[in-house]
Amino acid sequence: MDRLIVDGYNVVHAWPGLKRLLGVSLEAARDALVERMSVYSLVTGTQVTVVFDAHRTAARNNAEEEKDGVKVVFTRKGHSADHAIERIAYQAAEAGDMITVATSDRFQRDLVHGTGGAVISSTELERQVIGAEEELARRVKRYER
Repeated sequence: MDRLIVDGYNVVHAWPGLKRLLGVSLEAARDALVERMSVYSLVTGTQVTVVFDAHRTAARNNAEEEKDGVKVVFTRKGHSADHAIERIAYQAAEAGDMITVATSDRFQRDLVHGTGGAVISSTELERQVIGAEEELARRVKRYER
């Protein structure tokens, strides 16, 4: 199964629709990203993990939850999403698993490439998600007839 790791806030700031939602609330933007990644996962069969920084939390460990088939990770206080993504990339490399990381952060891209992982930009991810959403709409239309 393909694995996709999403640099959550990097994507939120890169996608115009999600960036606009930041004006409403950070939580609204996060929820919209997870919802869209859920559709992507459903259509493509890709295992998706979205990683967010949680600098303002008192959590001592990473907080993880499953939401609509998407694994959502909030890093522990003082740790960035970059650190969590780096750890996931190294663990995948050690296990021989292939992962793709969605980020437009240059340092993160270089690090993931160094572990043997693949990287797509936040913009490319949005293009792929739109394609998955359109495919789901086509499938639903077929069953409405």
